[in-house]
Amino acid sequence: MNRKLVVAMGCSLVAVLLISTLASFILSSRAPVFPGEPRSLSQLTDYPGMVRMHELTPQQIETEIISLELTGTVGGMPVQGASEIKQQLSQKGYIQSFFDVFFDVFTQVEVTSPDGLSTVFGYAFKGWSRTMLPDGTKALIVGITVQDLMTSEQDSMMFGVPTNVLPPEQMPGLDPYIIWNAEPYFFIQHYWWNWYDVVYPRIVYWKYWWYDSHKSPNWFWGPYWWWRTYVVSYFGYYRWYWWWWWSWYYWRGWYWWSTEWPYY
Repeated sequence: MNRKLVVAMGCSLVAVLLISTLASFILSSRAPVFPGEPRSLSQLTDYPGMVRMHELTPQQIETEIISLELTGTVGGMPVQGASEIKQQLSQKGYIQSFFDVFFDVFTQVEVTSPDGLSTVFGYAFKGWSRTMLPDGTKALIVGITVQDLMTSEQDSMMFGVPTNVLPPEQMPGLDPYIIWNAEPYFFIQHYWWNWYDVVYPRIVYWKYWWYDSHKSPNWFWGPYWWWRTYVVSYFGYYRWYWWWWWSWYYWRGWYWWSTEWPYY
């Protein structure tokens, strides 16, 4: 290969890495850590406030799925971005409707803040697409809708997550069968509906991948921290119940892939 071309390619790669690193530093520096936030994966998965949960029956789940499909609401409260996330996943070949998703968990929840001063009531839900693509991937749909019991303010969150890190009963083998450099290759892609930006609401995308081992805790902490950094840096605040929801999301969807608890 032409030596000048090699040098040019090398310089271009270095420039891309420097720009990426600088952008990451600037974004992080604009996002102060609020008091009471989790600082590590072990803290994130252990919410310190009081929580009351009630799992819905299959009949109640079916009712909520129909409501989510037709009206974009769960428990009568809107789930912002539901149709947009569904469309995003459908374009990638995973689902055509919410009825094409196996919703294994719908939880009615009442969460009190760690200081005991605030309480929200709502619903959290999670489901896997029934379709597995030829590359061994499925999509996870997960979300929450809540109402503050003191102010009556409503809030919601919605993610679509294509991944090959599947529950043990859905795994095509012991490990994902995408291979990179002769090692299992793992990836998690988060599509989040950015409901804060009223001028330009849109789907925000994060991609995390690794191979050779599942022993790095960043596979879950990384997506959480980038999402939280994005929200705080651009919109300037942190909701206390996000801590509980990410903890619930972890235990309902990913705990079996943890570095602190063995998967099976």
